[in-house]
Amino acid sequence: KEIQILEGDTFIITDLENIDILSFKTAEDKRYYYLLRRKTLKVYPYALLAAHKLDSIQEDLEKIPRKRKRKKHMKVVEKWVKEDLAEELKKLTRWEGRILVKLIYRETGFCTYNIVKELKGGWHAFIWQKIAKIYDNNLKTKYQPETDKEDKLIEQILQETKEGENK
Repeated sequence: KEIQILEGDTFIITDLENIDILSFKTAEDKRYYYLLRRKTLKVYPYALLAAHKLDSIQEDLEKIPRKRKRKKHMKVVEKWVKEDLAEELKKLTRWEGRILVKLIYRETGFCTYNIVKELKGGWHAFIWQKIAKIYDNNLKTKYQPETDKEDKLIEQILQETKEGENK
């Protein structure tokens, strides 16, 4: 660190990390942020679970040489999802569902539509996309914190949470 003395005052010259300052123009903006924060933190564990499960499914499918056995394995995985997660996921609001789709993209690098298409086929992906559209969602939504304001806030929320855990 460099020290400079100017007119009797001592200054330490160093590089500091960038700090994002969160400010709200209106009370409504602040309310929106805290609602988004609560919803993001609620669905983030599901996105992490989806990413982890997708990795393990792909590893398992690579080891299975026959198509019939891969299909059978997928049915077992699907049954597990229905038994363990379906009830919890049904309780999500539409907004939480949209956030979850974005977070799954963030964690896997693939949109949810493509994941369903790869694992279950194009017909299933088409049907689930139509159902999602009925509920104001889109399985093809990408996570774009550079251009989308909500995604930028989500990224900031996740970074804050990660920093808070590391302290």
